[in-house]
Amino acid sequence: MRLLVESFLKMGAFAELDTETGELGPAPPGAERKRLTGAFMKLGREMACLYAHGGDLFLRVGPEVARLGDVKVAIAGEGLRRLTVERDGREILSHQYPNPVNPPADLDGSLAEDEDFDLGLFAANVHNAADRRRFQLRKWGA
Repeated sequence: MRLLVESFLKMGAFAELDTETGELGPAPPGAERKRLTGAFMKLGREMACLYAHGGDLFLRVGPEVARLGDVKVAIAGEGLRRLTVERDGREILSHQYPNPVNPPADLDGSLAEDEDFDLGLFAANVHNAADRRRFQLRKWGA
């Protein structure tokens, strides 16, 4: 299936995600924000995409994909981050990447949060807060 996603860091930069292959291609002509189903950004060397489909959120990092229904999503590390998704104590997705926020957002005095620049951290935070998970599912039309 092909879904419309937007760059996590650049509003209005759309792409089309092939959910079978994980490839991002050009967005169709006339792509509209109201059809968005997710966001993408590069985490280290791999492209990551958080998207809604079939009533659930999915996280794809490179070739790995995880349905975020009944899983544990965790992020650890500061300089080098490790994003993991576990189901029943078994790791189903793991990705290590340099922290894209350098220096940390709390040192810049703005209203920005680290998760505003790190899709891995955003995915973990959204998944681990039921109200935020419901909001993203509604926003992305799942």
